[in-house]
Amino acid sequence: MTHQRFSAPGLARRLLAPIAALLGLVAGLSVLILPSPAPTTADPTTFSAERAMASINRLADEPHSVLRREAHDRARDDVIGMFSDLGYTAEVHSDPMFDFSKPEDKELFESFTTEQQATLKDATADTIVVDVPGKSERTMALMAHYDSATVEADENGQQSITAGTSHGAGDDGYGVAAIVEALRAIKAEGRQPENSLKIVITDGEEIGFIGARNEMRYHRADYENVDLFLNLEARGMSGPAFMFETSPNNSAVAGYFLSHVKQPASSSLLPSLYARMPNGTDMATVIPEGFTVLNIAAIGEADHYHHATDAPRYVNHSTLQHYGDQVLGLTRAWAFEGHAPTLTADGNLHFFQLWRGLTVRYPAAVGTGLGCLAVIAALGVVVVRVRSLRWKRVLGTVWGLTWRAASASAAAGLAQLGAMAMKWAPESGLGPNPLLVWMFAGGALIGTGLTARFVVRRWKEGLGQETLAAVLLLLAAACVPLMVLVPGAAYVLVLPTLALALTALAPQRMRPVVGALAAFIMVVIFAPTVLLIHELLSLSAVWVTVFFAIVPVAPLTLVLLQAGSRRTQRTTARTSSRPDAALDGAAGPATATA
Repeated sequence: MTHQRFSAPGLARRLLAPIAALLGLVAGLSVLILPSPAPTTADPTTFSAERAMASINRLADEPHSVLRREAHDRARDDVIGMFSDLGYTAEVHSDPMFDFSKPEDKELFESFTTEQQATLKDATADTIVVDVPGKSERTMALMAHYDSATVEADENGQQSITAGTSHGAGDDGYGVAAIVEALRAIKAEGRQPENSLKIVITDGEEIGFIGARNEMRYHRADYENVDLFLNLEARGMSGPAFMFETSPNNSAVAGYFLSHVKQPASSSLLPSLYARMPNGTDMATVIPEGFTVLNIAAIGEADHYHHATDAPRYVNHSTLQHYGDQVLGLTRAWAFEGHAPTLTADGNLHFFQLWRGLTVRYPAAVGTGLGCLAVIAALGVVVVRVRSLRWKRVLGTVWGLTWRAASASAAAGLAQLGAMAMKWAPESGLGPNPLLVWMFAGGALIGTGLTARFVVRRWKEGLGQETLAAVLLLLAAACVPLMVLVPGAAYVLVLPTLALALTALAPQRMRPVVGALAAFIMVVIFAPTVLLIHELLSLSAVWVTVFFAIVPVAPLTLVLLQAGSRRTQRTTARTSSRPDAALDGAAGPATATA
């Protein structure tokens, strides 16, 4: 009988990576912590969510879709009154909803029902504009929309806009209230801005960005001096207000945002993905005009989106405070800095939060270099071990990892479809769904548990090198298309791939330290990203979010195993080289199976 001796320094070194992973979890999730809402008694020059709630209560006291003309007009007058209360005179741009000489307008009009067409045919889109002149004509435009919308789905899942019951407290009461309260705080400074501001509260955003389209179509000359559009939207009621969209070549404007917002919640993943999604906001009409753009929205509790529960009583005051802190920070910087920077650039910025208020950022060229380095390092690890690897076992590991992730994701997706079919959840994915969090959590936990157990078992059976090779090859194969198609999002896989490869290449005595750094990087990147993707996609595709939650499990498990190992893993399992072994391991107590 033998006894293993554990020294205190040795134990501490083996615990470095798990501790680093926990720190990464804390750091990553700290980005999602919201500020406390400031009370009405807060300093007049600061943003107060409680003060801003007065604007939401005023605007969202009733549903006010453009299909409800009387309520819509009352909402318009309420917004005009908000600016009048601050001492500003608003100009209303009343332009036709549709110009039937234009094919795109005719096509949009024909997408409505006969009854809706009768309501909209002769209606105008009334966009509210307030100019705040500064000493310089260089202008920052703050934009939101005041119309609300309800989206309903028929038995075939076909969605359409109705007059509905949504009060628009979040979409887009958050945006209107944040702008009004930020403007009040700017005015409380008691000094003329160095640079100018233009407030634009559009109409008809929900039915085709009509107000913003009309501004570009009929009032384009009014925007010649606008250097930056800051648009405020909402796709949910809670959570951080994410900066999710920029104009192309965002290096300067993204840097400006990160430099003047104390608690940003964003990463280059968001604008990179959003640019390839079918969703749209008013910025869909502004960006093609060549303007520089930042777009901010909350996405938490998206089941309230375009639903009757988008009402003042469901407003999250901390979320509203987060909107306001960002808007006021950017607006104050623009208004009172004598020399506003040029916000155009010829490249993109890659960035992500490392800690609450601490952002890692680097040019796209550096991101490309890191991506190439990660792929080379991953392949280098495999090449170094190529002669000792049993490729049947490598392929078996690839298959074992793939079917576990696919099975757990498919189970979550089937559970979602079943809940919809049984009417336990909204059939269209729209509306409150209390089962959603359990579908995601159940699928993610099952998938991560199966994957981690599989990797650990492989390691213990002496198949560590084959498992490492399989995971690195999968990651490298995924990095390449991501770098090409969505370069701003590539860091999510590139940095963990590089971290895993460097852990494998590090000398044995350095591996605990390198592994600890790798574990921290993996968790700090994936923890907020998994939750973000869950909020973005889970209403209709929970299987996607479950699959993505499983992705980091295998590389993280390997990092922890390597960092905690006191010797290099060797493929010495006696039965692993049996000629009759199956693709993913022959049956038997000492062999690995899928």
